Amino acid sequence: MSDFIYKFRKRDQCQRVAQAFTSMVVKPTVLDYIYRPLGMQMVKDIQDKAQQYQSPCSFHQSLMEELVKEDHFESFKEYLLNYDKFRVRKIQETVVAHLSESSNFVIWRQQRLGEIVGKIAAAVSQTAEGASGVLSDTKPLLERVCLILEKDGDVYVKARSCLDGPFFSITTEWDRFVTCLMELLAAMRLELAQEFSQNVEITQLLQCPIIQPQEALFERVRGCDQHCPLCRAPCELQEGHELHKALLHRPKDMLPHDSGMTEGNPDMSKDKQDLSVACSSLHSLYPDWSISHGDPNTEMPCAYWRYLWARFNENFSKEYNQEPAYISDEWKEITEEEALDSLKEAFFHGQC
Repeated sequence: MSDFIYKFRKRDQCQRVAQAFTSMVVKPTVLDYIYRPLGMQMVKDIQDKAQQYQSPCSFHQSLMEELVKEDHFESFKEYLLNYDKFRVRKIQETVVAHLSESSNFVIWRQQRLGEIVGKIAAAVSQTAEGASGVLSDTKPLLERVCLILEKDGDVYVKARSCLDGPFFSITTEWDRFVTCLMELLAAMRLELAQEFSQNVEITQLLQCPIIQPQEALFERVRGCDQHCPLCRAPCELQEGHELHKALLHRPKDMLPHDSGMTEGNPDMSKDKQDLSVACSSLHSLYPDWSISHGDPNTEMPCAYWRYLWARFNENFSKEYNQEPAYISDEWKEITEEEALDSLKEAFFHGQC
């Protein structure tokens, strides 16, 4: 009877330690192995599919094209007044759409799950060689499993520090413990495989700090963070420049006159009303910006701006509580195609 109780307690002890190792070390390691490279893989897939994510300039051009096609004033207003927030939102929408349309995500998780479970099983089996019927301390053997995974399996073992302390140090037959551990590993794999086969809430998934493809995409198309002090147009130049330059300055009446851009600079309001003030005056006010007198991009807006101005003139009037601007019939006749063509021409000649 006492022998039965002893074996029962040993088996129960093995079960508890194996379960703790599985939940505290193995499962976090498995999830990290699956998800950590997923973010960069999604970035690669999106960049291969969507050419606008190849450079900051291409991305900005695509945003401006989308504003015309979308034909939605609230989006256009967000673009004008909060460009950084606007482009982050667009990147988020791209990532969500990619995950919704692609089946690669489901295949990826199942494939990575099979890989990591195989690596763990191989590491456990390797420690069990020659240990049949031998009483062993489980802690150093579990530490060896982790070392094999990191060295031979190229796996980052999560929460390895959990093995510190006496809890994982029990004396038992290692092959018996391995059998218990393998059963739990198989059960965990089945549980995760079933979970991965179900529909996933994408927005919830993207909150996972391991993945974050939207942040990686943003860094690739971020470019220069500076905005024109006169009209808020973003600088289109790549890294490593001293003078900032915008390809398409924005018409003054598309911006609120009391937007706070003139704080601390009494000359700002006057400059914003007329982008063609003397070059010398602009340079003295904004030495970090190249805004040249005679630059066609600083004068009357191209067909792109004229088209949007005609489309949203009434909206701007209501938004800023002012009289609608005069829009000529010529501007009203500009087509969407002509607006997009002028945009492409501006970016082409800008060579950003």
